[in-house]
Amino acid sequence: MANDRLFREWPLDQLAEHAAQHKGDRVLLSQLLIETERRPGARAKLIARRIEHALATILTKLPGRGAPPEEMRRYLAIAAGETAILRNRLQDAEAELKQLKETPADGSAHARIYLAPNRPLWLIVEVRRAFRRRYHPDKQTDPAKRHNAKELFKCAEEVFETLQGR
Repeated sequence: MANDRLFREWPLDQLAEHAAQHKGDRVLLSQLLIETERRPGARAKLIARRIEHALATILTKLPGRGAPPEEMRRYLAIAAGETAILRNRLQDAEAELKQLKETPADGSAHARIYLAPNRPLWLIVEVRRAFRRRYHPDKQTDPAKRHNAKELFKCAEEVFETLQGR
């Protein structure tokens, strides 16, 4: 939510100057236009019209019908490269999701303490220390809570012993 209005604190003159400096950046100009349209006053409306004009000139320069073939080929090559990158990312994400689904969540020792099976030993030691600091029965003042904490602590210690014993 903090990035929903990037230029919220900027004064109008700074927004106009930034738009003038970056006349070729369509995304930035779009964000500046959104911000200036939210501002009240005639000066803000004037700056918004200038940014709209800059955006319109950018959009007319984009290749379309009648553009030179070499320029169209260059844009198509760029788009094909980006499409290949996105397909690779999608395949990697699907493989990772498949691996997560195949991991046994059947109550194994790793799953009980939310650690991956390929965890390093130092991580188990640190998790065990953190667990002991947080859930030690001596920290509980209520006798019922102390009894529950003892049982939980015993179960967790057994899990940690089995993992460190491997």
